[in-house]
Formats: sequence, C-alpha cells, structure tokens
Amino acid sequence: MQLIYYGVSEEEIPYIERWGFIHKTAVTIVSEGLDHDNIHLASGHDGICLYPSVAMRQDESLYQQLHEMGMQQLSIKSTGVDGVNFAWAEKYQLTVTNVPSYSPTSVGHFAVMSILMALRRIPSMVKGNLDRRSVIGRELQDVTVGILGTGRIGAVVAEAIHQMGGHVIATSRSENARLKGIVDYVSFETLVASSDVLSIHVPLTQASEKLFSAAVFAQMKPDSWLVNTARGGIVDTDALIFALANGKLGGAVLDALANEERYFAVGWDRNPYYQQLNQLPNVLLTPHIAYYTHLAVQEIAETALNNARDILLAGQSANTIAL
Repeated sequence: MQLIYYGVSEEEIPYIERWGFIHKTAVTIVSEGLDHDNIHLASGHDGICLYPSVAMRQDESLYQQLHEMGMQQLSIKSTGVDGVNFAWAEKYQLTVTNVPSYSPTSVGHFAVMSILMALRRIPSMVKGNLDRRSVIGRELQDVTVGILGTGRIGAVVAEAIHQMGGHVIATSRSENARLKGIVDYVSFETLVASSDVLSIHVPLTQASEKLFSAAVFAQMKPDSWLVNTARGGIVDTDALIFALANGKLGGAVLDALANEERYFAVGWDRNPYYQQLNQLPNVLLTPHIAYYTHLAVQEIAETALNNARDILLAGQSANTIAL
C-alpha cells in the first residue's frame, strides 16, 4: 500500500514518517496542497490524505482525475469538510473521511484565552497605545458567556469558564449530559441577546453559513464581544465590520476569517477582510492557529492516515462522512 499526503507542514513530517514506519506503509509527502500542477503525483498511490484546496471547491476534474487514478477515498485532515464538493465525491465514488476527534483542549483553551482577553479589552489596549487606565475590563463572575455548540470543544470551554466562576449559557443541537449543572441551555435568540461574550463552536454548513448576520448583531448587546475559533464563513463579515465600526458591538477576537483559505499560500494578511478588521482597535486577529499544538498536529496527521488505511483495507472507517 502506498499513500500520498498533500499539504504537509514541517511539524507534521515526523509524525507521518513514524506512522509509515509502524504500519510498514510508504507515504509520499507533498508540502503543497492538491492542485492542477501536482495532482499527477498521486498516480501510482492507493490512498490520499489532504486538506481541501480552493481548487477542490471549483473544479470537478480534480475528482475525476483521482477516480481515474484508482483512488477510492479522500481522507480530509480536518474536522471541517466544507471544502469538499460532496456531489462530485459521490459521482466519482470517493469515500470522504475527516478527523472529528483531536485534542479538544487545543481549540478549547485558545477560545477561553480569547474570552478572557475580550473581557479585559486586551485588543483595544494593545492596538490603541492607550493609557493604562483608559480601558477597564470585566471579570467572569460579573458576565454571561454564551457558547454556540457544546460538542467536544464547546464543552471544554463551558467547563473552564464555569470553574473560573463565569455564568455559562449555550445553544446546541443537543444538550451535553456532562454539562448538567454547568450550562443553562437557551434558545439561539436568548443566547444572542443575553451573552456578554459569545463563542462559536459549530461547523460551517449550509445552515450555519453567515448565521451571524446584521440582524443577529442588532440583537446583541452593544458592548458584547464575539469570539470565533470555528470557521470564518459562519459570520457575515461585512455585517460584522459595520457593527464593530458603528458601535453596535464591543469587539471581536477572531481566529477564523471568511475566504481565509484563498490567502494562506500568499499571506493571510492580504485578505481584504483582514485588512479592514485589523484597522479597528477593538479587534484581535490570529491566522487560524487555535488548533495548532504539537498534540493536535500529531493526532490529526495520524487519524487522517488511519482513515485512509481503514478504507483501503476494510472498505470502511469510523470517520466516514455520509454523502
């Protein structure tokens, strides 16, 4: 068996090589993401691991070429699979897997840090060169923290905020039993209207795309903050910029931006949304690094490889996404 792994960072290489040694499986490492210029490298391989490229959303021929090479699967090395065109994957008989479970504390603790920074107005202080007493913060016991989505990551955030004395409310597709006595579950409308800081922990889907719209921002407290460590597309960024610039929202800490995948290869700060948001004193931006710890990188790399191997050897994987 031979696998090819696209979009590999330097930090991932040791984990991929170790996995290949343990499983006696050759893995070809390609630093660039899959595109028209390097798809030929997949020829002769049995399976593929990758992060969905912009091209994969736009060009059916990539799926067709992989099918013609004999590929049976797409092992996506992330939780989110919004970059995959599932209609084309099904058409060309490519089973899609993802990495639903990796260190939840990587993103969870980053979100907690972001919530605390929002409450203490760190973005305004750092970017505004203000006098040390010109911005006053708030403490957790005096505010309500809202969490959208209480899966593995959202639960980590809820538990941490609760342990530090914060009041936590949440909206989620289903209630998490482990959060009983910790979280008060409310409607989305109540979540939006009642949160002093609102942290997003849901995937990007058709239902969640631009969920945070101008209408939603109008319902939020004018001094509330938004924290997004999920996907940029969940937020209508134009509406967010307007709300922030016009005093309709207190601020934002964002680790994910709409259209960010278009700019990672050339510089994430070239994203027009980054450039507009970065001019605002009440915004802190980071380049989708909440997940980026040694433990998370290892677990993502190994799970993606295991998924590909499972599909090839057993015809199924526990992490298969239903088409």
